[in-house]
Amino acid sequence: MEFRCAQCGRKTDRPAGHVNRSRARGDNLYCGRRCAGLGRRKPPKTMAQKKLEKREYDKLYRARNLESIKAKKAAYFKRTYDPDAARIERKRNMPAHVEYCRQPKYKAWKRDYDRRYRAKEYGPFAEAYQLTIDLNREIKERTSNYEIRQQNKTWGKAQQRDRETPGPRRGRDHPPAHG
Repeated sequence: MEFRCAQCGRKTDRPAGHVNRSRARGDNLYCGRRCAGLGRRKPPKTMAQKKLEKREYDKLYRARNLESIKAKKAAYFKRTYDPDAARIERKRNMPAHVEYCRQPKYKAWKRDYDRRYRAKEYGPFAEAYQLTIDLNREIKERTSNYEIRQQNKTWGKAQQRDRETPGPRRGRDHPPAHG
C-alpha cells in the first residue's frame, strides 16, 4: 500500500497491514529509519526557551556553589587588578557619573536609601525612627516661623533683654557700636 512519508513527503510502499495498523493507532508513517528518527525527535527549542532554561540553571548553580564562585572571583581580581588602570578608568567615567547623580530619579532614590541606612542604627526601632523624622518634617512644613518662635517663647528676646538690662538702652540713648 502506498503512503506519503510524514517527514520528507516522499511516496513509499509498505504492506497494507503495517499501514492500516499505524493509521488506526494514529501514528505517523515514515519511509525509513532515518525519517522515523527525525520525525520522532522533539521540536527544536527556540532561543528564548534556551535562554530561559540557562537562566534558571545558572540561578540554581549560583545558589549551590556561591562560596566557590566568590573565592574564584576574588582570586581573579587579586591576580588581575591594576591600580593605575583603575584610576584612569574612574577618571574617564567621572563626568558621566556626576551627571547621573544629578538626575531627579537618582536623587529621590538616594534620599530614600540614606534614610533607610540611617535608620538601621536603631535596629528594631528603625521604622519608628523613620516615622518620627517624617512627622517632624511635616510639622515643620505646616508651621510658620512666627508660630515656632511663639511656642518656644523666643519671640522678641532682644527687646526683652533690653528691658531687663540696666543702663543705657540701644536706640536713642545708646551711641552706635561702630562709629
